[in-house]
Amino acid sequence: MEKSFEEKVEELWNREQIKSLTYAYGECVLQRDAEGMAKLFTEDGSADFSSLGWEIHKGREAIKKFYAGTWAYRVKPFFTNHYIEFIDKTHARGWCWLDNRATRNGESLIGCGKIYDEYRLADGQWRFSSRRIVQFFLVPLSKGWGKELEEFTDVEPRWH
Repeated sequence: MEKSFEEKVEELWNREQIKSLTYAYGECVLQRDAEGMAKLFTEDGSADFSSLGWEIHKGREAIKKFYAGTWAYRVKPFFTNHYIEFIDKTHARGWCWLDNRATRNGESLIGCGKIYDEYRLADGQWRFSSRRIVQFFLVPLSKGWGKELEEFTDVEPRWH
């Protein structure tokens, strides 16, 4: 059965709210706002950095503590090619591409990856229920990324 006009508008609105959630995430990184970052997740949400060897952080307090420890990298993230699919009225999942700029010990870094998200509508607001970051590479700009990108093979859409 085809969706009604109202259902289509509601889905478009929800899609834009989810995209805004991702952009708010980037702004929290830029502003180094760990408290604000944690509020973008559900109470039981998780941030999965296991592909980088940094574990899965569950719950707002653990997420806040983790992100506060990452500010030294001075990451500037850019998000593109957002894909969102709705599971039901209060659950969705999707991914976006991640383009990173960062510094480490005064050296410029460039990187990219993909983020796999699960979203939940909680208290009238879309939040991340899980966010899995898969970094393809983060290398010194002077080195380049050709070798790392050729060797990377984990491109299947997995949310957990």
